[in-house]
Amino acid sequence: MDDRRSRSERFGIKWRWLFLVGGIFYLANGISSMIKPREVYDYLGFSFNRWVYIALHLVVAFLLLKLFIKNQKLLRQQIKDEVMRQHNEEH
Repeated sequence: MDDRRSRSERFGIKWRWLFLVGGIFYLANGISSMIKPREVYDYLGFSFNRWVYIALHLVVAFLLLKLFIKNQKLLRQQIKDEVMRQHNEEH
């Protein structure tokens, strides 16, 4: 069967749990920044105000969780295709 997934999609399926963990980490960091008003908001050497820092973390968390869901769906489709292929070979 022809595998039409791109290289990044194949990579994403292998490392999808890192996307989930990273998304949860960034989400927790963004939420904790909302709770603690007095904190230093430095990220990658840049100094941000509080709301930009929170928005940055929430956007990154959203993107990582979206990648996890996309790659989970790709894996599910890959498994489904493999089962269908094996079933067709048996009959």
